[in-house]
Amino acid sequence: MDCDCGGALLDGKSSYRVSKKYFSLIIDNIPAHKCTRCDKVLFDEDTVDKIQKLVNLIERDTKEIATRTMSSNLYDY
Repeated sequence: MDCDCGGALLDGKSSYRVSKKYFSLIIDNIPAHKCTRCDKVLFDEDTVDKIQKLVNLIERDTKEIATRTMSSNLYDY
């Protein structure tokens, strides 16, 4: 696997950080690929999907707590 810059990607671990209106999230030790040339970190598509689902869930739940507005998604409960 190669990076867009032409560098080789090495398997390893990385962190993901995101800040939203109602919360900040840091996830450590996520499987990732790091470029040996530009230090760009890439995650597998499956990992990105899992992170995005987690962020969306936390964003919805923290918004409910902060605004005291319950979700209408009954399948979540």
